[in-house]
Formats: sequence, C-alpha cells, structure tokens
Amino acid sequence: MSEATLKHVTLLVDQLSYEDKQFLVEHLTQSMNQAQQERKPQDLYGIWRGHFPEDFDIDSALKAIRHEWEKEWLQVFDK
Repeated sequence: MSEATLKHVTLLVDQLSYEDKQFLVEHLTQSMNQAQQERKPQDLYGIWRGHFPEDFDIDSALKAIRHEWEKEWLQVFDK
C-alpha cells in the first residue's frame, strides 16, 4: 500500500465512531483469517524443472554441503 493510500484510509477511519472502528477491525480480522485459511500451499513438484542441469546430482551436492562444516571445524581446531 502506498503512503498516500494509507493516509487517505487513515483520514476516513478517523471519521468513524469508536463502535464503527471496532466493527471495522473485527471485519478486517475475519477477512484476513478467511483469506489465510483459503490460501492453499503451492505444489512444489516440478517448480524447479529447467533451472538445473539434467545431470545434476542432488544427493552428492547435499552431501558436500552437509559435510563442509567438518572441514571448517578441522581448520579451527588445528590452529
């Protein structure tokens, strides 16, 4: 939301009574909760297709990442 829009909405809200502001907050809360419940998680199957080479070996890459810290610890303790 732009700053100008926020200022405009704030000016409009300032004209409401306390009860109307409370109703507005309740309405917005319900609307946000409903939107959150309706939001379905994105299916990740195939989302990365085409972004990595076909011969990319994920298992070896993960193994290298997971064991890289072992080399760092050896360097720290050898000093």
